[in-house]
Formats: sequence, C-alpha cells, structure tokens
Amino acid sequence: MKKYTITAFILIGLSFGFLTGMYIYKINELNNNDNIEIGELVEDECTYITELGLSDELISASSSEEKTSPNCIVTLKIYYQKCGHLIETKEKIEDTNVNLSKEELEERFPDWEVQKFTETEITLYKEVNDYCNEHYVLKEKDGNIVIYKLDENNKEELLETTNISTKYLEDEDQEKIKQGIFINTKKELNKALEDYE
Repeated sequence: MKKYTITAFILIGLSFGFLTGMYIYKINELNNNDNIEIGELVEDECTYITELGLSDELISASSSEEKTSPNCIVTLKIYYQKCGHLIETKEKIEDTNVNLSKEELEERFPDWEVQKFTETEITLYKEVNDYCNEHYVLKEKDGNIVIYKLDENNKEELLETTNISTKYLEDEDQEKIKQGIFINTKKELNKALEDYE
C-alpha cells in the first residue's frame, strides 16, 4: 500500500510540474509576441504585422473588393449644358483600366462621377458647358437630300450628300426639306433618312 501512495504522489507531482511548465511557456510566448518587429510574419497566427503610421492597429485587407475585369463595358454619359442634350456612348474598357477598384477609378477620372460600378459594367457621368456635336439639318441640293452638321453658332458644314432623290417624296416632305429639317441626334438622323428612302 505504501508503494501505491508513493507512486500516486509522484504522478500528481509530475502532472503539476507539467501543467506549471506549460503555463510558464505560454506566458513567455505572449511576452515574446509583444516584441515582434514590424514586417515580421507570425506564422502560428497567419498575421502579417505592418507599420500603419502612428497606429498599432491591424487592418485586414478585404479580399472581396470589387475590381474591373477585362470584359467590362464602360458607358460614358455627357450632358451638354448649352444645348441640353445627354450623349451616351458605350465602349470596351481599356487595358490600362482593368483591375481597378472604384476608388482607383475615381482617382484616375476626377472630372467624372461614377454612377455605377461592377466588375462588368461602369457608368461615368459628367456635365460640360458646351454644345454637343450631334446637331444636323437635312436640305435639298441638286435633287438629292444632303446632310449638314451644325456647330454651336448654327453654322452649316456639309457632312454628306445622299443618293436619296427628293423628286419622289410627297409635296409636303419636299417643302420641309427645302426649308431644312433640324435633327438632334445620330439616331434621329438615321431614322429620318430611312423614312425618306
């Protein structure tokens, strides 16, 4: 019986010594982590400590930050204040603008308002104190319909002579074309020409 008592005391002492050693080891480990140098990798925590100005806080980067992709379509909307027209164009994103966050895009295009931002679609908007270049007038010249482009002073510049003859048009349309038909967008221009063909 004496043997069993001595063995039990030895086991209890070893267990107590082991637990005390583990406790002291953990305290030393925590104290050592306080002395980690900036930029050192703490492998057991998978944390990279970097210098953040005057702050010692850790900031985790968001891996889900949305960025532009190579197949992104950019819609440009320009509102021309002098004529009141909103011109919208769509184009494929340029290679230099791929893989940008919304903030990076705003820095690159400070004169534009980002109205929509996804990986595959961006809409940029701005207002300019100018006159858009989509003002046209249809007139008759040498029996055909001709297209003039108008500048901000309504000065006409010959843009194109069409093959559409005016002699087959109704009298009312012939009269309108003689006086000049003013058109404001390329879309309306194409529709008017289709109607007269």
